[in-house]
Amino acid sequence: MKRTRMERVRLSVILAAVCLFFGIVVLRLVHLQVLLQPRYSQIVQRQSSGTVSIPAPRGIIYDRHGKVVANNVTRSSIYSYPMNDRELIRAGRYLDSLFNLQRGTSQSKYGLKTRKFRWIKRRISDELANHIDTTAPKGLYLRTETQREYPQGLIGKQILGFTDIDNRGQSGFELAYDSLLAGRDGKADIRRDGERNLYRVKESALIKPELGKSLVLTIDWRLQEILEDELRSGVDKYNAKSGQGAFVDCHTGEILAMAHYDPNEKKPEHPVKLRTISDQFEPGSIFKAITAAAVLDADLVNFSDTVYCEMGKWKIGRRTLHDDKEHGWLTFREIMELSSNIGIAKYALKLGGDLLYQKALDFGFGQRLNTRLGGETRGRVHSPDRWSDYIVAALAMGHSIAVNSLQMAMAFAAIANGGELLQPSLLMCSVTEKGRLDNQCDLTVIRRVMKESSADSLRAFLRGVVERGTATKVNSSAVTIAGKTGTAEIVRPDGRGYFKNKFMASFAGFFPYEEPKIAGIVVLCEPKPVHYGGYTAGPIFRRIAENYMVINPDLFAAGCQTIITNTVKNGQTVEVPDLIGRSLESACSIAEHCGIRLRQTTDKGIIIWQYPTADRLVFPSDEVGQGIEENTH
Repeated sequence: MKRTRMERVRLSVILAAVCLFFGIVVLRLVHLQVLLQPRYSQIVQRQSSGTVSIPAPRGIIYDRHGKVVANNVTRSSIYSYPMNDRELIRAGRYLDSLFNLQRGTSQSKYGLKTRKFRWIKRRISDELANHIDTTAPKGLYLRTETQREYPQGLIGKQILGFTDIDNRGQSGFELAYDSLLAGRDGKADIRRDGERNLYRVKESALIKPELGKSLVLTIDWRLQEILEDELRSGVDKYNAKSGQGAFVDCHTGEILAMAHYDPNEKKPEHPVKLRTISDQFEPGSIFKAITAAAVLDADLVNFSDTVYCEMGKWKIGRRTLHDDKEHGWLTFREIMELSSNIGIAKYALKLGGDLLYQKALDFGFGQRLNTRLGGETRGRVHSPDRWSDYIVAALAMGHSIAVNSLQMAMAFAAIANGGELLQPSLLMCSVTEKGRLDNQCDLTVIRRVMKESSADSLRAFLRGVVERGTATKVNSSAVTIAGKTGTAEIVRPDGRGYFKNKFMASFAGFFPYEEPKIAGIVVLCEPKPVHYGGYTAGPIFRRIAENYMVINPDLFAAGCQTIITNTVKNGQTVEVPDLIGRSLESACSIAEHCGIRLRQTTDKGIIIWQYPTADRLVFPSDEVGQGIEENTH
């Protein structure tokens, strides 16, 4: 059918209109998809995607035997991020109902705002997290976080310290080694749909989290627990204001245990300092061991010579020096055993103040030990312009000097190991992700502080203190202890003299005497009514040593070296019999029958321990060491 001219015009107009419409649509699409693509891509990316932080797990902390003492647990936290007023209102109402708050309280309490991140509650229970996950409106979300956990409770917490809610170290080891333990957080992509529901987290992280290093402490948690238990019992038993103690390995300088106990301490779960390194005190008579080291090194002692101790009262210038008891003529050994102030002062005057002062510095007093733990004090060693006789005497018996407990423990470790002052260490090594030990710390000798021959003599004197002197209450039939007692008047806060009825009681020493392994100190503040170190701090030290011996019998085996001669042929071994509980006469007979020798230090008694232990193989004619409880009947 032939169209009229008008119909052709109409069709042409319609076709042109359709082409124009689609042309405009195409041009608009080109404009949006090409020219404005970068801008709208950014908007879409911002609305539908983002990044989340992937927290790096904090490193685990172990004790020297591999016991976990600081770990991580996973907890959920709730936060708000409302996109509009509607979500904001609903989130506020939900939180009011969830936490039983008055209507409208949550919005102001938690500072809820649109497009603003706000924490609501961190580390909530699993039950509450499950409830929120199924009932919370848009604008409220859950996030998984790790929380620091201490499986051993408050044991060792003063050393470990604690972390804040963001897992940052706040005190103790957690703070000192935070840079190693913390690691670095990572990042990952997220995707949301049109209603802002999270539907995908990219499996591969944009930035992988770096795990915190796991570290191994030198602390023996068994000894740490014993120390804390005995300090608690001792403070209560002797009515002391507080107590503290520190124990170290004599030959490596590794710190095995440190603790303080104050019944009035607030928030023990969040300790801010460790008093064994932060508190300083005048040591009193335990410092006489350092004076003795200086005197012995100067060759001023003839062991057969005696010194007149003035029957307990000696005037030096305008001052008068007193002994606790009236002593006449005493040898140097007796001066140490009976803790004569006058006797040690007379030897110190022969030595001179400058040499005594230098010896104190050599032993590390007046200097920080660099444990890296916060609050460590350097102590104080008095150095006057002119040494008067009384000032020399005061320093010799442990006055005019301030120390902390760890300094004194390291000093006695130096005496025990033959005269080498060691750098104390708290970190043994780190642990790789595969569980291997790495970066093990080396032994560091700071300096030699006394001759080995002097150390040998001094150790014998300190054993005499326990056997016959002021520390007989420390003597033990289970482990041989050597050391020195201290009973020092406490300095008045205004610096004007001393309290006459307030004392610091202490005992510093090492064990076992024959082959020292562990050195340490126990200090009690203001014990009463008995205030002597030999009757208070000393027995606590003894119980710590005895209890530790029970769980480490092989550690304290005196005379444990096996003697092997060239005449013994390979394969000719015998089995060590069980001698514990037998009389010495019976034990000698059994040992002789087996072809081994028994080390004898007395003629009678009962065997209470032995080394090597029963069933061990040794060579004929080897020597077995043993501990003997002498008969009292």
